[in-house]
Amino acid sequence: MGRPRNPIIDPTLKDWLETNFPNKSTKKTYLSALRLFKQNLNIKNLGKYLKEGPDADNDIKRYLSSLNERPSKTVSSYTAAVKAFFLDHDIELKKNTWKKLRRRGFLPKRITAQTRDKKPSKGQLKRIINYSSIRGRALFLFLASSGCRVGETLKLKIADLDLEADPPQAFIRGETTKSGVGERTVFFSYEAKDAIKDWLAIKDKTGKRDGKGTYESPLIFPFSHPTASMMLYGALDKAGLAQRDPRTGRRVYHIHSLRKFFRTQIGLDLDTTNALMGHSQYLDSAYLRQEHNDIANAYLENMGNVSIYAVESPDLVQENEELKDRILRTESKLAQIEKLLIGLVNGKD
Repeated sequence: MGRPRNPIIDPTLKDWLETNFPNKSTKKTYLSALRLFKQNLNIKNLGKYLKEGPDADNDIKRYLSSLNERPSKTVSSYTAAVKAFFLDHDIELKKNTWKKLRRRGFLPKRITAQTRDKKPSKGQLKRIINYSSIRGRALFLFLASSGCRVGETLKLKIADLDLEADPPQAFIRGETTKSGVGERTVFFSYEAKDAIKDWLAIKDKTGKRDGKGTYESPLIFPFSHPTASMMLYGALDKAGLAQRDPRTGRRVYHIHSLRKFFRTQIGLDLDTTNALMGHSQYLDSAYLRQEHNDIANAYLENMGNVSIYAVESPDLVQENEELKDRILRTESKLAQIEKLLIGLVNGKD
């Protein structure tokens, strides 16, 4: 038998989490951190542990040793969780504890990258999107061609879109961005625009899978980040792209892979690319020095790089037009030659 799916939470831990951490993600991370702390120090009850006056410095040292070979982000967040737990329960670590632990080599050895993420190719994205629902197709094409974070995309309102602009564009409001920084205008492909139009045409009448109402909302994509991820995972499974990192067991393609696709595929200069993706240090420099139309035109010229189905490169369109013109001129010349030849033949007769 495996571990129970919903293990009982230590009462002291439960009370601490519910009182101090309204954010679900933080609460989940800190819960995992303190459970590992209890497990490694063989603590049965945190309330009793606190009353007995623990040797916090020594316990922290033992806990840190259990974090060896874990990803850097995990080490940082798990350590912060235990430090916060001690602080909130009036247990102070010695003044130089962290300096001593660092100097004497007790801090865990970290892994800088946990899972080897992959960037999907255009062919793979086409397969993924072919197996997606209408809402999934709209979301994935938008993410792949705009470079937006999924969090800010899910907060986009219909009023934030300008589907008549060329290229189509969306306004990312400051309050929806990471840390409230990164307000900007982004652009997306024609095929993403068409997919969004298809989704918006049925959104308000489409019932949710749990049977609780429809997707009627001012938001374009009125669902959560986990729901968006599960939509992608379902399409990945059907497309035969459910690969996992053999070391971590985690998927190598995930919702962030679409942002990675944009970054490596768009073909714009580094400053503009990073600015469109909402990296604040670039928004404060090169991006702001450019005219909106210049950025829009640069994106338009490179739109084909992040378009999954259509060939939308202006250069290719121009080449096709020039080829058609040459064919017409050639056909006209051939018709004149044919007419001349017919006249010569008739003259001999």
